[in-house]
Amino acid sequence: MKFFSYKTAPNVRKVMIYLRERGIEPPFETVEVDIMNGEQNTPEFRAINPLGKVPALQLDDGSFITESLPIVEYLQETIPGGRPVLGETPGERAKIRSIERYIEMEITGTMGIMAHNMMPLYTARFGASPEVVEYARRRQAMALGFLDNYIADRSFVYGDGPTLADISLFVTLESAFLVNADVDPKYENIIRCYENFKNRPSVAL
Repeated sequence: MKFFSYKTAPNVRKVMIYLRERGIEPPFETVEVDIMNGEQNTPEFRAINPLGKVPALQLDDGSFITESLPIVEYLQETIPGGRPVLGETPGERAKIRSIERYIEMEITGTMGIMAHNMMPLYTARFGASPEVVEYARRRQAMALGFLDNYIADRSFVYGDGPTLADISLFVTLESAFLVNADVDPKYENIIRCYENFKNRPSVAL
């Protein structure tokens, strides 16, 4: 298998941290795609992922899986062993996926809206809209409030140990500075979980 990557991209980091948290060596060859210089827009890469995004996983039969969560789920289902980052029971797995999905849609997703309307990498193609940025900030604030209440007094987002939800939260908050979206200190539970996960060996670049 081949894993098309840009080392510091949040969704690439999600997959790599997931593997490290499971204690499993990457079962693929890594191919770096220089997205800062537009390599993702070349015909060669568009043949791999027409959306022009990393990560993408090429299977041994030549087909591709795109998007970080489907890649994680494929690796989960095809590689046995390791720590249960996605949960041990059907109920746990559903709950972890549920809160991870919320983080991805309402916190990571709103940050993406900000990026598309602020960062030159995107505004050259999509244009910039301060009004849309403010909408995304308000929507993200609501999501952060919900997540902070959901976490309550736990040390991690779900349960007693780190899960895929913590990985998604971590890679999102690590990129928040790019759109001036650092988390308000009033979200103490989110910050505690982030700081706890930040110190894990799995997050090293």
